[in-house]
Amino acid sequence: MKIAVVGAHLSGQPLNKQLTERNATLVRTTKTAPVYTFYALANTTPPKPGLVRLAVGESAACGIEVEVWELGAAEFGTFVDLIPPPLCIGTLELEDGEKVKGFLAESYAVADAKNITHLGGWRAYLKS
Repeated sequence: MKIAVVGAHLSGQPLNKQLTERNATLVRTTKTAPVYTFYALANTTPPKPGLVRLAVGESAACGIEVEVWELGAAEFGTFVDLIPPPLCIGTLELEDGEKVKGFLAESYAVADAKNITHLGGWRAYLKS
């Protein structure tokens, strides 16, 4: 199964080991379709972003960088079980139109979050 990650699970980030411990394989780095807003969530440890899909017909200025990983179904299940609210797994649309499971945030979580969509990804935010 494929899963797109956008923040603390990216290669070199603090939670990436949750993927590598499950023998996940990095398939590619790409971007989402430009239909998401991207936020730095408040009060998360380690720091985490949240991705929220825009309403149908709306678009963002840019896609957000993601890594697509592949892992077995059983490993996918144990990985998803680790995800704390307000994060959740849904279906993400990638820039090439492919749809994969990936990280999203519940809308209430972005009420006090910083919109970082314009930076295009978590690594760019961390460098800013």
